[in-house]
Amino acid sequence: MVTINDVSRRAGVSRSTVSRVIADNGYVSEAKRKLIEAAIAELGYRPNTMARGLRSNRSNMIGGVVVDVASPFYAQMVGGMQKAARAAGKSVLIASGYADQAEESRAIIELIDRSCDGLLLYLENPIREDVADIIRTSRTPVVTIGGDEYPVARAAVRIDNFTGALEAMRLLLAQGHRHIAYLSGGLMYRDTRDRLRGIRAALQEKGLTIDDIYVEHGDFEERFGVAGTERLLASGFPVTAIFAGDDDVAAGALLALKSAGKRVPEDISLMGFDDNFHARHLTPSLTTVRQPVDEAGRVAAQLLIKILAGQVPEQAEITIEAPLIRRDSVGALVSPPGRKEFAG
Repeated sequence: MVTINDVSRRAGVSRSTVSRVIADNGYVSEAKRKLIEAAIAELGYRPNTMARGLRSNRSNMIGGVVVDVASPFYAQMVGGMQKAARAAGKSVLIASGYADQAEESRAIIELIDRSCDGLLLYLENPIREDVADIIRTSRTPVVTIGGDEYPVARAAVRIDNFTGALEAMRLLLAQGHRHIAYLSGGLMYRDTRDRLRGIRAALQEKGLTIDDIYVEHGDFEERFGVAGTERLLASGFPVTAIFAGDDDVAAGALLALKSAGKRVPEDISLMGFDDNFHARHLTPSLTTVRQPVDEAGRVAAQLLIKILAGQVPEQAEITIEAPLIRRDSVGALVSPPGRKEFAG
């Protein structure tokens, strides 16, 4: 194994000079720096990050908890975290909480036990008091993403799901749709609850309530979109527009509609949420709400890095907009002969 002593001999400088270059701490002349960097490249030397962490009392590791690292949705968030961390010379260690309080608690404790310098937490449940005590005792700074499940976090990043759903439902209503179905995610998810609040607010503007539309709850999965749409069409509800809880559900709904011989948007309009990669590649391309989860991860990591550097963030609470993206799957209601729709 190549050591720091090998690098110092090859570069012809002292061990302490090599250490200053590796740690980027202290003055080293440009000429010596180039010699050291060349020696490191030639020898294939890799610094012992654990030993450096022991000396600095820092692991240079950021811990993150998301609902499920296997989900493409949360993978985008992790990608944003990692980009910001890498730019600051830090690594990210991620664990899944699976929207379960016990699993979230376990993940947090494991990350603290692995000496993470700080935590980025996307939780779906209030943090247990015993876990909060561990965080406080370890003096581990926390930045939350999404909600206020850990109210003493040093900073928080939120995505405005409420306004995103509000604007999406407003569009459907403005296009004349009143027989609307909402294929929602499970109520255990904060995003679901926020979006339902936005939908209720848009309906209220037209003198309607959530009881005036068709609502079914399920998983944020394509198979729920298929099965839910099949049940919707079999129910006899005169649907003219489907608002899917996310783009995976929308993709399933589109499959079921095509299988039933329904045209989108000519017969039934379709709205999604998230603006996942496939949204623009569906046929027709999906009108949806962009949930910039990669930006949320990046901004949260940047806030945590500032806190770890002893800085006070200019904004301790940041809300990221979720804009409506208009494509081809939503159209104006065209009433068949003899059928009257009210404009509201």
